[in-house]
Amino acid sequence: MRWVSFFVIGMAFFVAGCAETPQPKVITMVNAAAVDAPVLERVRAFAEKELHVPVRVVEQPKLASKSSFQELTTAAQRMKKESDVTLIVLARIEGDTQHLKVESSQGIAVVNVRILEVDDAEKFARRLERQMMRAVAFTFGFDPTPDPFCVTRDYSSLEELDTMGRNFTPPWQDRFAKEAEQRGLIRIVEEVDATGTEAQ
Repeated sequence: MRWVSFFVIGMAFFVAGCAETPQPKVITMVNAAAVDAPVLERVRAFAEKELHVPVRVVEQPKLASKSSFQELTTAAQRMKKESDVTLIVLARIEGDTQHLKVESSQGIAVVNVRILEVDDAEKFARRLERQMMRAVAFTFGFDPTPDPFCVTRDYSSLEELDTMGRNFTPPWQDRFAKEAEQRGLIRIVEEVDATGTEAQ
């Protein structure tokens, strides 16, 4: 009987130890059944490469039943974990022309995939990549820049969105790196091959 007691006590310490282990900080993309797996992975990998911090994906098809930015934002608040520095939901919102809604104080953003859809698969993927980068910047409290090549600059149409760059202007790159470090995101260092160039 004594060994049972030791086992129970040991398991309690084990579980308590696991519960106290902090999870690594990440930027999280939540797919509300909005895009297929190849597109999702492309956007995730692009963001991680550009931001140099971990970006993970969570599949939440049940969120597809949410019909507004507000409902999706509320759902995102409930599912956001302490390790999620920023949580970005990709969803299809019918009857709304807004592309992106950001709650910077909560570190939450919702991208309306439906309004970005186009027959050209490459153009569609690039639109999602831009919105992902914009969502991260604005949840970090960045303002749009006038730099025509910066992904954070203001635009007035999808056609204008298509002409924008897909990454941050150099000052915003530096600012993001510092902010990311302060928020506990571990910088990803790209591998360098034998020639001294970054591996692609």
